[in-house]
Amino acid sequence: MKYGILTYHNIPNIGAILQAQALCEFIRSCGYDCDIIDYTCKNIVSRELTFRPSSNPLKNLLAKYFWRKTKQKIKRCDKYEKSLNILSSEKYDRNNICKANEIYDVFISGSDMIWNLDVNGKDYTFFLDFVKEDKPRLAFASSIGAKWTDEEKQKVLPLLKEYQSISVREEDTNEELNIMGIKSHHLLDPTLLLDSQKWRNLAQTPNIRDYVLVYFPTKELVGKAKQYAKTHSLKVVVISNGLPKIGVIQVWPKDPREWLGLFKEASAVFTNSFHGLLFSFYFEKAVWTANYGNRINSILESLDQRSCRLDVDGGLNHVIDYKECNCKLTVLRERSQNYIINTLLKCKER
Repeated sequence: MKYGILTYHNIPNIGAILQAQALCEFIRSCGYDCDIIDYTCKNIVSRELTFRPSSNPLKNLLAKYFWRKTKQKIKRCDKYEKSLNILSSEKYDRNNICKANEIYDVFISGSDMIWNLDVNGKDYTFFLDFVKEDKPRLAFASSIGAKWTDEEKQKVLPLLKEYQSISVREEDTNEELNIMGIKSHHLLDPTLLLDSQKWRNLAQTPNIRDYVLVYFPTKELVGKAKQYAKTHSLKVVVISNGLPKIGVIQVWPKDPREWLGLFKEASAVFTNSFHGLLFSFYFEKAVWTANYGNRINSILESLDQRSCRLDVDGGLNHVIDYKECNCKLTVLRERSQNYIINTLLKCKER
């Protein structure tokens, strides 16, 4: 049997690439023939891979400058992903995705916010609406990111009922689906499926040393990072392709290896990114966030690390007990691995 995963993968978003890699590699490690289906979503192309000019000459000049840097990252991320040999040999879009039925026996809605209809432009391919009735449909750690409207629920409900098994990445989404009459399970992000040593081995060591890392910078995050850095005699490194700012070192990692290296070598991390938070835990870093959305809160509650929130620990006094935290990560990893293994086994036995 051949398994195909639908997820966000061909974009310059490091977290999206790593979660896609992790899910496919884990399923392959279980002995299954599996690909990431190389699907192009029109709205994702518009959001992530398209230059947007400005009518203002000065703003347009700046936009072109930033776009050149983004194009470099797109090229490097594409090269990285192709080096993994996890993509389908065929390319698909909305017009020809039905042909995937000729190749794959089981279809999987992967992780990331693939069920966020604002992000994908109401592309129901990610709900596997093209799959033939006799083929199993699974969802592993899929995410909504925001609640569906009543109108959207009416559209997605019959599609979700066609799934043999559903797991979602956030606990509140799990609860909402159960209320809708859809049986689902809470499963953590696929990057957790692989041991943290895997990510350490992939990381490319940066040239910078002794620094606090800021990812998804805001005024609050940078201010707190500077406060921490001053106390601990560290530099502040900000991941950004924006204009240079006084008092910080700006870097722009162009592929997952560079990105992983910046997290691996940081003394502490301040991030509003979901995957930034996760990899801070994987690399055992002191970490704080000012993002209090459902995705962040879900992982903090799972690991009993609510004090990583700046509204809880504005004084930056919290110290993570990584012996305890790693035990929780191990339990969650094994639970997620076992769920996927058992689900795939049931499909095999059909």
